[in-house]
Amino acid sequence: MISIPKSLDFLIEDNTREVCDFYMKLLKFKNKHIYTHSCQVANYAASIAAKLGLDTKEIGCIKMSALLHDIGTLAVPNNILDKYPYLSVRENAAYRRHAAAGAAMLENLPEFGNIVHIIHNHHETWDGKGYPNHIKGNNIPIGARIVAVADYYDANINPATQNYRKPPEKALKELKDKMGTLFDPEVVKAFMAVLPKPRNKKE
Repeated sequence: MISIPKSLDFLIEDNTREVCDFYMKLLKFKNKHIYTHSCQVANYAASIAAKLGLDTKEIGCIKMSALLHDIGTLAVPNNILDKYPYLSVRENAAYRRHAAAGAAMLENLPEFGNIVHIIHNHHETWDGKGYPNHIKGNNIPIGARIVAVADYYDANINPATQNYRKPPEKALKELKDKMGTLFDPEVVKAFMAVLPKPRNKKE
């Protein structure tokens, strides 16, 4: 079964669970690091959505889309995933196709109709310089804006991530610095409000 905290389990509808489990098992088999990352992004994204006051149904859609946001990497060769983020121009172009590929995997499944657009757009940026369609600002679905923030933070601090890792305080500073360029400022503020504060080592 996929890793869903009991406190948020109710957000995943029964009729989507089996399909989600299937894709997550495939992802875990292909790349356990991306699997672990996706589970944590889902936790962050659900918390951000709740902080922003979204309703339970929308929080559920955002959590599900966050769990599946990187399933398009199933179509990306392992040698590229293992090198990320240190990619050549050609390799980076191949990697960037994962957002559209993930959406394509789900677009013909009616029960996932509410999350396909989130997966497809989770690498769009507030300033319109993201991918795949260079949309910007509030034209980016709110779910995609939320997943983008959660994705960026965890990709930078997750100990399971290969090749690079930043201290949480540095990743958080980068999020703040990129408010209004890469990320929706209100989403970043909500994330900072729900992110657990690091414990004092003397405690």
